[in-house]
Amino acid sequence: MNKRLKIFLIILLIILLISILIITTLKVINNKNEDEETSSYSETAVTVMKDMDLYNEINSKEYSKTIEVLLEDNELKEKYLDDYYQIDYMNIENFSSTINNLLNKNYDGEEINYIMKNMESDIDILLNMEYIDILAFKDISNFDINNIERYLNYQKENEDYDLATVVTYVNIGLDKEGYSEYTEYTLEKAQNDLTILVNKYHKLPDNYEPDDLVALSYNSNYYLREEAAEAFESLTKAGVLDGVIFYPFSPYRSYETQEVLYNRYVQRDGVKAADTYSARPGFSEHQLGLAVDVRSSSLPDNLTPEHYKWMLDNSYKYGFIVRYPKGKQHITQFIEEPWHLRYLGVELATKVHNSGLTYDEYYDLYMK
Repeated sequence: MNKRLKIFLIILLIILLISILIITTLKVINNKNEDEETSSYSETAVTVMKDMDLYNEINSKEYSKTIEVLLEDNELKEKYLDDYYQIDYMNIENFSSTINNLLNKNYDGEEINYIMKNMESDIDILLNMEYIDILAFKDISNFDINNIERYLNYQKENEDYDLATVVTYVNIGLDKEGYSEYTEYTLEKAQNDLTILVNKYHKLPDNYEPDDLVALSYNSNYYLREEAAEAFESLTKAGVLDGVIFYPFSPYRSYETQEVLYNRYVQRDGVKAADTYSARPGFSEHQLGLAVDVRSSSLPDNLTPEHYKWMLDNSYKYGFIVRYPKGKQHITQFIEEPWHLRYLGVELATKVHNSGLTYDEYYDLYMK
């Protein structure tokens, strides 16, 4: 072979090698560009999904911010891949680990979305429990995640109650013995809030006395707070016009007066019986100066059935409700007291009347 031919072949080989190198480089660049063009995910996410051999599967579906964050946090679990697509991303601390923990508890995507959007600060409560049907509570407006275990326990004991009733009754406190746990109001709250709820789970300060008590025209020793007293005079006059004559016989009582009465009843009937008809001192609406017991003119301490019906149908027009109506002892924790009126103001009393609820229920559902 002559020298020229050898040089030619060497040059040709060099050219061929260079061409192969160029083609290989272009393929690599092209593949990289294809990755960048076909994937909407970050470079970090793409790297992780390739390491997990999930690149094609993930990129064949619609982009998911949840998937991207899980990949970037190196928290993506292949077994939950389909579930992740149902979960909306939320910019919260420990997002990736939280949804994995919820999935481990057998919550699905819909449930996790509800939990993340409505219970972000209380998720640990669910993570420390076995799975529960959380969406069963979704439309219950007064549901409180902090009471979840109490709801479940109370429902087991009261299978006839629907879940909404269970929630309300537990929120009131009916799953616990009266007076065992209670909220105590401040003096300021007691004085300034005419709609305050007082029952076996809400207590007034021992030294609370309204600063605007005025005497009723019927008896100068009977007092109510000024606004309630004026409304009571109007209620009395309306009754007279309808032929319903009634009188007050027990309006405002101080803490000390209630203490004397309650102790007397305990000595006579025992604690258990007394607690069914007399509030313990500090837990009586009479101390508010917004409650008054009334009697028909023909009775010493009660209303006739006709007068009771009139009171149910008319007292709210003047701002009062019958606080312990018939058939509600399991809620109010007191025997029926047709004679016991509570002042709330016309607007609120009308709403409570129209709802058909006790004030305990209404307060929890719409005011707390």
